[in-house]
Amino acid sequence: MINPLEQFRSRLRMRHLQLLFVLSEEGSLRKTAHIMALTQPAVTKALHELESLVGDALFTRTHKGLVANKLGEAAIRYAQLVFADLSGLHEEMTALQSGNLGTLRIGSMGSLVGGLLPRTLAQLTQRHPKLNITVVIDTSDVLLQALSLDQLDLVVARITDGWPTDELNFEAFDEEVIQIVARTGHPQQHNSEVTLETLARYPWVVQSQPAPLREIYQQIFRESQVQAPASQLETASTMLTVSLLQQTDMVALMPLSLVEYYSDLGVLAPLPVKVSARLMPFGLISRKGRVPTAAMEVVKAELRVQAGLEGTAGVTND
Repeated sequence: MINPLEQFRSRLRMRHLQLLFVLSEEGSLRKTAHIMALTQPAVTKALHELESLVGDALFTRTHKGLVANKLGEAAIRYAQLVFADLSGLHEEMTALQSGNLGTLRIGSMGSLVGGLLPRTLAQLTQRHPKLNITVVIDTSDVLLQALSLDQLDLVVARITDGWPTDELNFEAFDEEVIQIVARTGHPQQHNSEVTLETLARYPWVVQSQPAPLREIYQQIFRESQVQAPASQLETASTMLTVSLLQQTDMVALMPLSLVEYYSDLGVLAPLPVKVSARLMPFGLISRKGRVPTAAMEVVKAELRVQAGLEGTAGVTND
């Protein structure tokens, strides 16, 4: 039986968490003792203290060394979050002391690079020149994984199937309208009588599984009872998709925001076949239990403004 929470609060030490890290990576008490600059008996004693505190074993002895069991894996995961929050505290205090807002790591879906994301970043760099921002563009499932490991502070994406919503804060922004798109000047661009069956004769660029856009691609052909294109190229890269469309007669599905962006640039054009399906709402996602930093609050406020959910975020030039 796991011991009461009060014992965790009163007896758990940072050295216990550090021991979890090192031992999980090394799998050896001897190597762990060397890295932590302790004697092996001291490491053994600390491990016994930790397992006694928990009320059960955290590691299993195998021919390859000590391996974390399910309880150990859970303990290691939460230890990672503790150290990440401690690192965030140190970074924010250092930044505030020097007059900066610190650094924020934000992840975004590729479909937002033509609208919400650059608008937000442009305003932030103007209003908060001392705020450092790192941006990661990827699919929602990859971004959520990075968020869960505390490799990102905020994510603008969708909560995909399989992610436990009780571990995440989700603030919905909007659904996304979907359009079929091709290069400007495509043979079917101005054909008002074009059908999905006609477009199925062209090669398509499609998102890889399990992307929501891939599910919609399969759905529209299934519901229309049209044979899916024989020629498909799979990629999660928006840049590669646009480049392929621009240079060929290939066809793809894209969110309206991206279609409008590349259409304004004269690169892509929507094709006159309506898609009724919409992507599930995307929004602002953060990890529950994470104490928001000043940088996080500033970025969240600006994202809400640019998504049309709030009024002006104000001009600070801090």
